[in-house]
Amino acid sequence: MPVTMSGISSGMDTDAIINKLIEVERQPIRQLEIDKRQYQSRKKALNQLKGHLEDIEKRAKDLYGFRASFDDKKALSSDPAVLEASASKKAKEGTTRVQVIKRASTHKIASDPVKGTVKLPSGKFSISVKGEKYAVTFKGGRIKTLKQKIEEDASEIVSTSLIKSTGDSYVLTLESKVPGEKGEMLIKGAKNFLKKIGLIKGEKGEDKSRVAIVFDRRYFKSYEGDKTIDKQDGTLNVSKDGNSIDVQGMLWQEYLLPVESKVKKDTLLTFDFTHKEKGADEEPVPFRVELGPEERTVIKGIELKGYNVSRLRKIEKKEKKKFDSVLGVGVVVQEKNKRNERLYIVDKGAKGKQEIPIGNDFSGKKIHKIIFYCNEGTTTFANAKIVTPLKGKGLLDPKNEITKPANAVLKIDGIEVERDKNEGLTDLIEGVTLNINGTSKRPVSVSVSPDTEKALETITGFVEAYNKYLDYHKELIKTERATKPGQRNKYERGLFVGDMTIVRLESTLRRVVNNSYPSREENPVKMFPQMGISTGDINAAWETIKEGKLVVDAGKVEETLRENPDGVKSFFGSDTDGDNRVDNGMAYTVVNTLKPYVSFGKNIIVNKIDLENENIKLANDRIERQEEHLKKYEEKLRKKFATMEKALTGAKAQKNWMNQQMGTTPQKEK
Repeated sequence: MPVTMSGISSGMDTDAIINKLIEVERQPIRQLEIDKRQYQSRKKALNQLKGHLEDIEKRAKDLYGFRASFDDKKALSSDPAVLEASASKKAKEGTTRVQVIKRASTHKIASDPVKGTVKLPSGKFSISVKGEKYAVTFKGGRIKTLKQKIEEDASEIVSTSLIKSTGDSYVLTLESKVPGEKGEMLIKGAKNFLKKIGLIKGEKGEDKSRVAIVFDRRYFKSYEGDKTIDKQDGTLNVSKDGNSIDVQGMLWQEYLLPVESKVKKDTLLTFDFTHKEKGADEEPVPFRVELGPEERTVIKGIELKGYNVSRLRKIEKKEKKKFDSVLGVGVVVQEKNKRNERLYIVDKGAKGKQEIPIGNDFSGKKIHKIIFYCNEGTTTFANAKIVTPLKGKGLLDPKNEITKPANAVLKIDGIEVERDKNEGLTDLIEGVTLNINGTSKRPVSVSVSPDTEKALETITGFVEAYNKYLDYHKELIKTERATKPGQRNKYERGLFVGDMTIVRLESTLRRVVNNSYPSREENPVKMFPQMGISTGDINAAWETIKEGKLVVDAGKVEETLRENPDGVKSFFGSDTDGDNRVDNGMAYTVVNTLKPYVSFGKNIIVNKIDLENENIKLANDRIERQEEHLKKYEEKLRKKFATMEKALTGAKAQKNWMNQQMGTTPQKEK
C-alpha cells in the first residue's frame, strides 16, 4: 500500500473519503456476517432440539420392556440398624422375620508390644487367605519396616496397622480382608522370627484323626487279663445306638475292636462318664439261696423227703472287697500271641470328658481290645473315641487372636442358617438383598411391596421431558408482534418458522402421546387420562389446553399403579401378537417415531445440522473473498488519490515557475 499524505495538494481529507467508500463496499460482508450468525443460531437450536428429543426417547424407553419399573419391588426393614434390605423385580410380596444372632467376623491377630527402636532379624514367611497365598520376604529392620513390607507383598488379602502401646513400643495387627470362616489367615515359615515378636505361639494342629467306638453287645467278653478278680455279680447294658454302656455292680468286660487302631505318641483314649454310688438304704439281694439239711417227714403214712429251708436264717454279710479304684478303663495290645495290657484308674468324682494318654505306653502298636470295669455302683461310659492329633503341615498358631473368623448366624422365620459375609446376601429371601449391620435379640421384619414411587418418578420424568420439548418447539416456530417501542409493525420470528419438518414432528408426537392403544389386559388402560394424566383440568383455559402440555395428578397415578400395574404397563408397551416382544404401546410408539430424528449416525436432525455447518462454511468463504476484495479496492483508491495529489502538486509547481518567469507574484490561495 503506497504511503500518502492526505489532502496536501488538494486540501481534501482523502482518508475519510476512502474509508467511507470502503464502508459502502463492506455492506455485503455485513450481510454475510448476519447470515452466518443466523446459521450458527440455527445450528445451536438444532443441537438443543436434538437434546430434547433424545431425552424424550430415553425416558420413553424406561417405560416399557426390561427397563420398566412397574414390576419393581421395595423392601423395608423394621430396623435398618440391624438389617438393610433392597428388593429386585423377582421379590415376592410379603413379610419375613429375620433374627441376626451373630455377624460374620474377620480374622484379626496382633503381635506382642515391640520397641520401635529394636532392629528385627530377617525372615521369610507366607500368608494365605481363601486359597490365595502371598510370600513376605523381610530383610530385617524395625517393626514399622515389617508393617510396610507386609503391606507391599500381601495387601491383596490382609490389612495392617501399627498401634502405639506404651512408650516407644508398638503392636502390629493383621486383619483378613475376607470375612467369615473361609477368611482365616494361615501363616507358614519364619517360626522363630514370628514367635520372637509374639505374632505366633508355635505350630498349629490342623486336624485330629478320630476313631469312634460303637458298642455292640456281641463283642463284649469277660476280662481275661492277669489281674485276679473275685466272682462277678454285675450287669452290662448297651444303648440302642451303641454310643454308651452302663456297668452296674462288680463287672470287668473287654470290648473287641472290629478294626485294630494304630497308636501314635500323642494318641488319646477319650470318653464321657458318670458314676452313681450304691444307695445305703438299698436292701441287699442274696447272690444265691442257702439250702438247709435234708429232712424226712411222714404225713398219713406217707414219707416225704425235702430240704429244711429256714426263712429265719440270717443272710450272711459278705465283706466288701478292697480295690485300687472303683472304676477305670484299660487297653490290650496283642503282640505275637502275647497279651500286653495296661489299666488306667479313673476318679469316680471326676466330671466331664476324660482323656487317657495311651500313646505314652503303646506308641507304634495296634490296640486290640478296650477294657471297661466297675467294682461297685453304676457307671456309664459314652462317646468313646481314639483320637490322634495331626500336625498342622507347617501352619503356625497365632498368639494374640483379637477376633476369630466366624460366619454370620441368622434365623429366617425360625430356621437357623450361616453365611460367610455380612453384605450382599441374596440367597436368604428370594429377590431380596440383605446387608447385616448389627445383631438383634428379636426378629426384624423385612416387608416386600410394589415400588410405586419409582414408577411414578419414571412417568413424571417422561411428562416433564415432553413438556419441555413443547415449550422449546413453540420458541422455534413462533411469530409474535414486537412489543418494543418503534417496532409496531415488526414481528419476532422463531428460527424455524415455516420449517415443515420441525412442525410435522411436533404434530406427530402430540398425536402419539394422546392416542389410544390396544391392550390384552382384563382391566386395560388405553389412554393417559385413565391413569390421571391429561392436558389440563376440566375448567382449564383454552389457551392452556391448546398448548398440549401434560398435567400429572400424582395421587391418581399412584393409585392406578397400586391397583392396576399390569394395565399401566400394557399402555406404555404391550405384545399384541403373542411373540413375547413389545410391538405396541404409547412409549414404544414414541421411540419408533423419534428414530429417524435421533438414531445413531446420520438422521434428520444431524442432516440439518450438517446443512447449517455447510452454510457457515460458505459464508466464511464469501466473507474471506469479500475481505480480499476490500483490501484490493482500498489499495486501488489510495493509488488513485495519490496520483491525483501528485498531479495537483505538479500543476502547482508549473504555475509557480511560470509566474516567476513572467515576474508575477503568485497570489495566496484563499
